[in-house]
Amino acid sequence: MSDTPTGPVVIVGAGMAGLGAALPLRRAGREVIVLERLGEVGGLARSVEFRGHVFDVGPHYFFLDVSADVNALVKSAVQPEEWRPIDFKIGAIINGVNVPWPPTASAIFRLPPSGILRYLRNAVKAEIPDSHVAREFLEGSYGRAMYRIFLGPYLLKKVPPSQGAEKLHRDWWLQAARTIHNLPDAKRDKLLQTEPQLVQDYLARYPQVRREGAAATAQAPPPGGAVRVARIARGLFKNAFARNYKKVLYPPGGVGVITQRVAQRFVEAGGTLKLRASNVHVEANGRRVTRVTWDGGAVENPQKVIWTGSLHRLCAMLGIPREELPFMTILLGLMTMRRPLPAGADLYTYVADPEVVFNRIYYPNRSVEGLCPPGKDSLCVEITPFDERDEADPTRLTERVKAGLAKLDVCRPEEIEDIKYLFVPDSYPVYPLDYREKLKRVWAQLDRYENLRSIGRSGQFWYNNMARSMRAGIETAQEHLGTFEG
Repeated sequence: MSDTPTGPVVIVGAGMAGLGAALPLRRAGREVIVLERLGEVGGLARSVEFRGHVFDVGPHYFFLDVSADVNALVKSAVQPEEWRPIDFKIGAIINGVNVPWPPTASAIFRLPPSGILRYLRNAVKAEIPDSHVAREFLEGSYGRAMYRIFLGPYLLKKVPPSQGAEKLHRDWWLQAARTIHNLPDAKRDKLLQTEPQLVQDYLARYPQVRREGAAATAQAPPPGGAVRVARIARGLFKNAFARNYKKVLYPPGGVGVITQRVAQRFVEAGGTLKLRASNVHVEANGRRVTRVTWDGGAVENPQKVIWTGSLHRLCAMLGIPREELPFMTILLGLMTMRRPLPAGADLYTYVADPEVVFNRIYYPNRSVEGLCPPGKDSLCVEITPFDERDEADPTRLTERVKAGLAKLDVCRPEEIEDIKYLFVPDSYPVYPLDYREKLKRVWAQLDRYENLRSIGRSGQFWYNNMARSMRAGIETAQEHLGTFEG
């Protein structure tokens, strides 16, 4: 067998990260094959239909503030009428009161004074907690009262594998940025810049950034640590006292339209997309992945393998010891409604009440009209299953779902026409306090393979958003093409 990489670029997974790499590579003239185990593209960023209603697989929105490259790629793929930015407005039910999240100064009249006043006070002080423990960081950032009445109970429901915020790394809450080499991205993430070791690790991996920074310093010295902290604090202040909503993309037809259009452009450009490509297996020899197989096909000597599937499965195939880096499965309750719900602005709402079984409510038709039949409406709730019996028979939760929605004055039980439950396996990575060290050990071994890159939420054990996953794909393509700048 020749060691010359004569085969195509193989991308495993047709989600945001995989397709974000596939389309730029194909447009650059590279031979690319994408393998997707499901019968449709999208991964976690897909939409499903139930009784004529369209639901996303979780509340997903494509943020437009991640990078110009990401926006340009998506805009080049979707139809003009599908490029539809909307305001990202979300809320939280705190002590039975629905308020914007993060809370604004207007919430002072709707929340316990001790909670909102301490939150606003913390928002304006130029001090960021240095603890990596999520509980300590959140108490220092939002105040103990806000943690007690909302953040603590919410995270205990949302992330039970970590006992809520007690054993959860703060990077999970912050969705800290990563590079395609799975380093904390100290260039993009201002809070990471307050940790000198992370900055040094970043500059050691991307020396060109140090050179660029040195050139810029000749004209204007970079801000010191105190200045960076003050800027972060001003950001908190801005959240607390202003309402400058982020823009997100939500096309008619659901968020799954984005990956459908990118996949369509990839195929039109001559790329190969294989759906239902199950049992993908990679084989390595020395420092290269030499073979990729799946049920019904194989590629010998791939130029590059871009993996976006399970990190644990990839490590098992390559003989890399498994680290305790847990993923969490969620349960979605997709509900069709007999009549339209009352109007509202929030796209989704966080729920901390321990007596309510779900932790988030999602209102699909507030994003765009036409996701349900005329005269109807839709609701979706997100549940973290606690009981194995609920996983075996989620319909056991139906009465509790209905009771929770009634308690929160969202709808009456008789207004719910039908409910379908959908499990989303491994939807969230859950960061233990030592997750950075564990990932460093894994990547010390993965980086031995010259033609392998593992990216995305599943491939990097990275809690992020769709646009960041797509950016990882684009930058992985740039790395292969020799245009990546770090």
